[in-house]
Amino acid sequence: MYGYLTLDDEKRKRWEAQFEEDEESFTKLFGQEEITEYQISEFLDYFMIRKVVASKSLMKNSVRVMKKFSKWMTEEGFSDHNYQDFFEEAKDLPKVEKLAELLFYYARNAPQLPYEDVIESSFLVEKIEKEKLWLEDDFGADMIGPVLVSKEISNLCQEGWRINLEIGKSADNWYILESGNVYRY
Repeated sequence: MYGYLTLDDEKRKRWEAQFEEDEESFTKLFGQEEITEYQISEFLDYFMIRKVVASKSLMKNSVRVMKKFSKWMTEEGFSDHNYQDFFEEAKDLPKVEKLAELLFYYARNAPQLPYEDVIESSFLVEKIEKEKLWLEDDFGADMIGPVLVSKEISNLCQEGWRINLEIGKSADNWYILESGNVYRY
């Protein structure tokens, strides 16, 4: 994982001095005190989605294991953090993976139209209606929509989620041409 990112300067120097010779040096130098909500979030929200591209069942199991692990850390006195709020949010991770899968297959059937505008970006879901999404481009100021989607996609998607997409505009509608990851933040 990326635990070294939150080390203070002194600990980071110790880790860097040993990392070149021993890639497992982080776990040998530091203990549970370096595991915080940030690392758990980084593991589930970033690593499992972006690096592992985990399936729905693997995502559920990962959340379950991390929940048990954080409970054990608290019970054993290794942590005084309350992770319950985080795990309430993490229950959406299998839905996020399912939505990414639906978008992928939906994009494969994009209509072959003359597209007057094509945008590839990360988009924030601003508004949802039956079979329609309105998105805010991370690099633009205007809301884009409607983006036509299936009923299953509009039912599963949530406002505030972020989606990596390539969309194309034809007439007054936008269509999903390519899809990437979905994030719940």
